[in-house]
Amino acid sequence: MILEFEDERGLLTPDARALMQRCADAAQAAEGVKTNVAVFVQIVGDDEIQEINREQRGKDVSTDVLSFPTVNYPAGKTAGSCEKLLRREYDPELRACMLGDIVISVDHVRAQAAQYGHSERRESGYLLTHGLFHLMGYDHMTDTDKPVMRAMEEKALMSIGLTREE
Repeated sequence: MILEFEDERGLLTPDARALMQRCADAAQAAEGVKTNVAVFVQIVGDDEIQEINREQRGKDVSTDVLSFPTVNYPAGKTAGSCEKLLRREYDPELRACMLGDIVISVDHVRAQAAQYGHSERRESGYLLTHGLFHLMGYDHMTDTDKPVMRAMEEKALMSIGLTREE
């Protein structure tokens, strides 16, 4: 998976970028997507993510991660079973199919890592993975959907050894 980063304030370390790449590749493998895909990842602070959340979703609050998919999957389908839909998002410049955009708040990464008692490394990897599964058609808004999405996130993260205990 190709990750295109925008990090104007230099909030992301080279180690964090490498980890996010591993998480992205693991999420793609867990979903079974064979097509070359790409995602735009913007790293921001709480003030910036609040502005984006207000403008794009009408919610005037900061949050940890936002996902904006380019593919509208049919009900009950995800990226792994919709490669034809993915191919419609082919970007010749990237030579990949664009899944969408993810925005991550570094301020939330830090706060949530402390709150949950794990590393910022683990939290940033989790938030990216969470956002990627949204871009691949998963959601967690219902009692039926939530365990399915969580299982996929854990499958991807466990495959690269990124556990909650880290």
